[in-house]
Amino acid sequence: MASSGICVTARQDDPRAIRLDRVRRRSELMATASMAVAFLLAMAMLLYWCLTPASTLFRHAGLLLHPPAEIGFAMRFAAFAIAMIPLGALIVGLLSARRCFGCFAAGRIFSADAARSLRGFALGVAAAALLKPVAGSILSLLLSSLSPAHTRALALNLGSDTVLSLLFAGMVAIIAGVLVEAADVAAENDQFV
Repeated sequence: MASSGICVTARQDDPRAIRLDRVRRRSELMATASMAVAFLLAMAMLLYWCLTPASTLFRHAGLLLHPPAEIGFAMRFAAFAIAMIPLGALIVGLLSARRCFGCFAAGRIFSADAARSLRGFALGVAAAALLKPVAGSILSLLLSSLSPAHTRALALNLGSDTVLSLLFAGMVAIIAGVLVEAADVAAENDQFV
């Protein structure tokens, strides 16, 4: 106990150490949160496709067709697999964010690994945003094939959330690219010293 009191006293005298400790603690929290959110998103998607009634699935897919009374396990599994494509890209991005925050927590704030992981996060978000409308269209075709009227329908949903996700991902990717270049320049300079 006494040693932790000494560390706290020493850190109170050094503002930079206090800031770095705050970054470390918050980065550890964000690394854990990134992993937890990735897991929870996958579980929520699984539960959604296992438990949601057919009428709700049709409505969420943008289908105005009459749904069947029940959707079988094989079709629900196929729909889950399709829905996991954009979500999988997002999960890969979240795992990259976890690596980035892991670098920050380890004190490697301006490392090339942290910057590349940040860029991986941005690419995951961008891929998810681009794949979501495609997967939604495929899901609408798949679900409409179950309609008792045997009518096929294609629904394409593009919204401001897709555009904002792409804009966000682009900004983060550019910032990460600049950080990668800065880390590479710093590494080259270290070799000359």
